[in-house]
Amino acid sequence: MSGKLQASVTVVINSIAQAKKAAGIRVYNLSAGEPKMMTPQVVRDAANEFIQQGDIPYPSPAGLNELRKTAADRMNKLYGSSFTQDECIITTGGKMAIYLLLQYLCGLNSPLKANPNDKIGVMIQAPFWVSYPSITKIMDGKPVIINTSEAGGWKLTPEMLKAAYTPDCKVLMLNNGVNPTGIIYTRSEMQALLAMAVELDLLVISDEVYSTLVYTDDEYVSCGSFPEYKKHVVVIQSASKAFAMTGWRVGFLFAAPEIIDVMSALSTQSTTGVCLIAQHGALAAFKHADEINQWVNETMKRRRDIFVDAFRKYFGIQLESPKATLYVFTSLASLGVTGMSDDEFCIRALEEANVASVPGSGFGQPGYVRFSYGADEDDLDGGLENLAKFVKSLTK
Repeated sequence: MSGKLQASVTVVINSIAQAKKAAGIRVYNLSAGEPKMMTPQVVRDAANEFIQQGDIPYPSPAGLNELRKTAADRMNKLYGSSFTQDECIITTGGKMAIYLLLQYLCGLNSPLKANPNDKIGVMIQAPFWVSYPSITKIMDGKPVIINTSEAGGWKLTPEMLKAAYTPDCKVLMLNNGVNPTGIIYTRSEMQALLAMAVELDLLVISDEVYSTLVYTDDEYVSCGSFPEYKKHVVVIQSASKAFAMTGWRVGFLFAAPEIIDVMSALSTQSTTGVCLIAQHGALAAFKHADEINQWVNETMKRRRDIFVDAFRKYFGIQLESPKATLYVFTSLASLGVTGMSDDEFCIRALEEANVASVPGSGFGQPGYVRFSYGADEDDLDGGLENLAKFVKSLTK
């Protein structure tokens, strides 16, 4: 591994905010990438019932068979995929799924390497989730960043993918809906991207953890819904956003059985598997998935609307409502802030206005800021009011 390893910037900002709260300071936390909601009662009840049995052994590295099957069936029902139990592994959150997969694809014994000294190029659209490049570097891979633009709707195109391609590129890290921009891809856009990826012989890792948090009538299109590309695609899912289970750390990876077998082997040498208490909670969540997904979605949509309305009120900007995820991604220039980096802005906003946000540089887009509307509703209006006062103070 080369280069200095850095902690996730979102975690760092959130940690500072939590420290201020612990000191008794009122903090408006618009930084955390999670729906701030109580985990559903049925999930907690199922976990408690399992605990009361008293026998909590080591988990199977691939996860409970019933949970694997249930998760695959849910994917197939919602998105028209055709995954089986043997094509699913349960991981310690979606992040560990990506971590283990890139360990396999970029590591010493990677099947993608012609010789052990090769560095696997992982193509990543920017703005990106902060951990994609970092995990790639940890695994001694090479992040190949493809910059999208606000003018282009923050979307990656086949032409951009082909232009950035080099022969050492073997993997495309795709995110839909996108953290931090909140965009989703149409079916035709996704099909075109997958066709180009296959032409370039790329394995597509599709991070789809926000698939149930779409607030419009637009279709959510999973990369798993194209049977002709199935062998070229790995899909990442998670209980965190869909079921308000962020701290339970239950993720899902869907791929060909041979990849699942390798992931299971890697799991035996790392986490051993996902805590059975959390898995039984997730199993209960799937049994009530329709109502839980609807509850989380409606709650986050309401918070999105509160945030967007408050943003327009305090900043006088006709901010476009994001179609998906938990985030608004906007430029400092749109806020009327000049002569200041996004890092400085976010630190000062936290220190002087007690508003936590995340600098766009952490997502590969300097000069922008990501706000989360997953927070408590009281944080949204009050936080933006404080932020607007802070911004106004900068021009005095």
